[in-house]
Amino acid sequence: MKTEALWYLGERSIELRKMEIPEPKAHEVLVEMEICGMCSWDVLAFAGKFGKFHPYPFAAGHEGVGRVIKVGDNVASIKVGQRVACHEVPIGTPGGALMARHAIRTEDKATVIPENPIPLKYWVVEPVVCIVNGLVYAGIQPGDSVALVGAGYMGLIFAQGLAKTLAREVVAFDVDEKRLSLAREFGVTRTVKIEGDAIPEDYRKHFDVIIETAGKPSSMQLALAVAKTGAIIENFAWHHHMHEFDLDAWHINAWRILNIQPGVNSHFSDLFQRTIDLMIAGTFSNEKLITHWAPVEQAKEIFTTALERRDGYMKGAILFS
Repeated sequence: MKTEALWYLGERSIELRKMEIPEPKAHEVLVEMEICGMCSWDVLAFAGKFGKFHPYPFAAGHEGVGRVIKVGDNVASIKVGQRVACHEVPIGTPGGALMARHAIRTEDKATVIPENPIPLKYWVVEPVVCIVNGLVYAGIQPGDSVALVGAGYMGLIFAQGLAKTLAREVVAFDVDEKRLSLAREFGVTRTVKIEGDAIPEDYRKHFDVIIETAGKPSSMQLALAVAKTGAIIENFAWHHHMHEFDLDAWHINAWRILNIQPGVNSHFSDLFQRTIDLMIAGTFSNEKLITHWAPVEQAKEIFTTALERRDGYMKGAILFS
């Protein structure tokens, strides 16, 4: 059947293209997309800086939610009409892109979202699953001291989850007071506004667990500076550039530095249902964090806003009629 999908073409160039999408085969479902979140790597792709990871052009989107409109043979757990969160699949998979009017998923790569009162515009699930994965691997023990380095969208979702742990304290670090105010609202113990590359002396070698979400050389240096001997340091953010790293300090301080991306967890897909349940329960919410929406026909405008960080942008989503 015919559908339309957004394609990244290069620097600041994106296009809604007509394309064929296959009929669902056995164990597959056809999803009519309703919303797809804009990941930071979507914005990187729009900026024309994704070429070393995948050649242009390619179809966009991996944070999508929609309604099932057709099921293939032998689909047992999903029915036509149900809303589902689609899991990410490799770029180039037929029917795989989620900034599209339709998508195909195997039954095990689509998780049903029960009917609930949360408005559709806040149902961006996949990044919250990434946060749940990060919390699973953080290994926070009762009484631990936790540092959250970065209070952007992902950091603030982390703040919501960290407030429900048995950590003795959760301290959020960021350069933006408005975001730190949200972190306090979400339940962190304290916040620290960072000025330049300064390291707050009161927090040197202070924390048992450090979660770094900002993706900058200075944020990683801060994470290392505030880590106790034996600390767990989660490198959650995707750093798109080379960093110098002191392996001597890593060895002497017995740090455990973890790469927390979905590929580290062979059971990542299992976290979708748990995450959806937590969102319905109110543990996690996008309500104050998704700041911008646009219909797919206006994708270039919202991507430009995201790239230029204008108008209070924190997180965006593409909507489909």
